[in-house]
Amino acid sequence: STYTLTMAPQNTSSSGSSAPTSRPSYTDEQLHNALLNFYGGSSATAETCGHIFGFGNPNHEMSMLQRITATTMLDYESKLNGGQDNTDDAAPSIATLLEQASSFHTAHGPILPLQSIIQSKSPCMTLAAEFKRASPSKGDIASHLHAGEQACVYFSAGASVISVLTEERWFKGSLGDLREVRLATTELANNNNNNQQQRPAILRKDFITTKYQIAEAAASGADTVLLIVATTPFNVLQELINFARSIGIEPLVEVHALVELDVAISAGAKGIGV
Repeated sequence: STYTLTMAPQNTSSSGSSAPTSRPSYTDEQLHNALLNFYGGSSATAETCGHIFGFGNPNHEMSMLQRITATTMLDYESKLNGGQDNTDDAAPSIATLLEQASSFHTAHGPILPLQSIIQSKSPCMTLAAEFKRASPSKGDIASHLHAGEQACVYFSAGASVISVLTEERWFKGSLGDLREVRLATTELANNNNNNQQQRPAILRKDFITTKYQIAEAAASGADTVLLIVATTPFNVLQELINFARSIGIEPLVEVHALVELDVAISAGAKGIGV
């Protein structure tokens, strides 16, 4: 079956108080259209997008999660439309990012397999910690902290996975934070080699909708990336999972409900966050 995809109008602007004013703001119509294009427009089906649009509910309203996702898509569209690899300011191509990832891994060690890290503490629970500077609901949380130093605190306390927010507008994160965390925890693990301590796996937590963002994560030292079922069509989720695996990354797929769990499993997810 084919949906007519609609969202109830909203008065809320995407440039909320917690979003920096130095970046462009987008109208609800622009956000709406970005989501519709991502979800397949008039060709979107219940199988690919039903879990996102309330299974055809005409009163479904754009969630904050969807608003941030749409904003991220438009930001990347602007970034990538500026050209790739042709000027000093151009965004690097996926091929260039993967070359950078290869060089990073040669210098600082390979990608860690997420499943092995999770299972390494069995039968005990594996602890994951998160570095987050701010959030849409709380505003600034710890915007002043050094990402690498804080990650080492988490690692020393027993964290086996460290999640790093890299979204810039609402969470005030960056790929620079991700890289700092990877390098700092790698150095700490190497210094503690007498204890045979494995460094933690580093997760890029962002609103990922493209292969490009996964390649960016790899180039900055991520071992895994977060994929969110609530904002990702089934076919795209499959593509992103397969691309991540093709470059050695096992993604963590986030679900919020049983119906999303079904989508994640059907898409081939192995690591699932609830």
